[in-house]
Amino acid sequence: MSNVLKAMPDSLLVYLTENNRLDCIDFREAGMKAEVRNALDGKSELKVLTDHYAMIQLNEANQVEMRLLDGQGGLLICMVCTYGTQIQESVIRFYTSSWLPLSTDKYITLPDWMFTAKLDEKEQKMILTCQTAIDRPAMEGQKEHEIMQRNLKWDSQKFK
Repeated sequence: MSNVLKAMPDSLLVYLTENNRLDCIDFREAGMKAEVRNALDGKSELKVLTDHYAMIQLNEANQVEMRLLDGQGGLLICMVCTYGTQIQESVIRFYTSSWLPLSTDKYITLPDWMFTAKLDEKEQKMILTCQTAIDRPAMEGQKEHEIMQRNLKWDSQKFK
């Protein structure tokens, strides 16, 4: 995964320049805390780095996870960006191993409402969590929220 992070275009994570990513990788491999001052003058930290998974805390309200997936035509990159603190929402994107964007719809069927996603660090799995209602002024009368969770496994073509 460190080679994937090194090759990542700066435009995909405006918080981290190439030098920031390289420093994080070097710090992590040296057993140090992999924290850097990011391009937006805050702190970002590479929290987890394995052969197939990485998790970066860009700031207190923005986290990115990446996982290499075995695809039929070679390795794919799944990137999950989660935004927010109390109420969170995720965006899922897929790329080739050389960071060419792919159509998300081809690899996962996403819910129609707000969700968060979490990649599994050890296996090619993902957990999608959805809430049917959110505490907003327009929904004051609703007191209970139904939380639905879907455990998805990668089958070399799609998360199912």
